[in-house]
Amino acid sequence: MTAVQSRYVGADDDGIRLDRWFKRHFPALGHGMLEKLLRTGQVRVDGGRVKANHRLEKGQLIRVPPFPTGEGRPK
Repeated sequence: MTAVQSRYVGADDDGIRLDRWFKRHFPALGHGMLEKLLRTGQVRVDGGRVKANHRLEKGQLIRVPPFPTGEGRPK
């Protein structure tokens, strides 16, 4: 992914943890990379920094930064 995306939390994702939301919508993103994006403040919910265990609510805005797709990863 090469551009910043903004996504709203839908009714089907209400109450889910942020890390599980990412696994559902971006399955290729590794847990370590997600933790790094959260730690450095690149992932934001309603403009604020959050942790992986943050519970999402319907209507919240998630900032999804660009991240490597894993194509160049060693096997």
